[in-house]
Amino acid sequence: MAKTAEIVTAHNVVIQYEMAPIMSRVIASILDVIIVGFYVFLISILMSAFMISNFRWDSDFGVEMLLFYILCLPGFFYSFWMEAVFAGQTVGKMAMGLRVIKSNGENASIGDLFLRWIFRFIDLMWSFGALAIIVALSNEKSQRLGDLVGNTVIIKLRPTNEFSITDILNIKSSKDYEATYPSIVQMTDDDMLLIKNAMDRLKKNPNDAHKDLVRQLAQLTSDKLGLSQVPDQKITFLKTALQDYIVLTRS
Repeated sequence: MAKTAEIVTAHNVVIQYEMAPIMSRVIASILDVIIVGFYVFLISILMSAFMISNFRWDSDFGVEMLLFYILCLPGFFYSFWMEAVFAGQTVGKMAMGLRVIKSNGENASIGDLFLRWIFRFIDLMWSFGALAIIVALSNEKSQRLGDLVGNTVIIKLRPTNEFSITDILNIKSSKDYEATYPSIVQMTDDDMLLIKNAMDRLKKNPNDAHKDLVRQLAQLTSDKLGLSQVPDQKITFLKTALQDYIVLTRS
């Protein structure tokens, strides 16, 4: 069963994230290693060709080696600068649909990413990844040492139980449909997917956390629509808002 964690956002909305499976993280790491390896191999070929074509008995071999190491620096810092530039993702993570975020649901800062990158030398290189796997398996958020120190987690961008906007298009379709909340079109697909998933989780597991999430989403939706108060029947309200959005935004 996939590991999940409920994170409270800055708007006090509880969102359930699915933690990235260990195997997905391993595959992402392998893809990144292949990319870095190819880059270093390419630099080696180019440097060898340059040194052969410019070979002199009195040449300073140390200078060429220093240049080689400098050119390899992007590969050395690959995971750090990729995650810093691409919002917590490397090429491997993009391919596997994974992302690094702070454990509170916010975007990871440069400092957070640097800390988790520094600890990869202990987590991954020193122990060939064994320590990272052991630590990740031993805690509920699948965090390796670098994640624990950097206060980060790796999540799946496409959780197993998530609905796509294509899935919810089938809820209703009518050419003569009269919307109850026409201003719902100001919302986004992500807003609607969050509402759809929250109601689905409440239906499957009606615990206090899921009930509270639905109440908060109803409040936020009501505020965005400019309603004077939140309708008493919050589930009905959210279903109607969702239905209005789907019909009004369909091409």
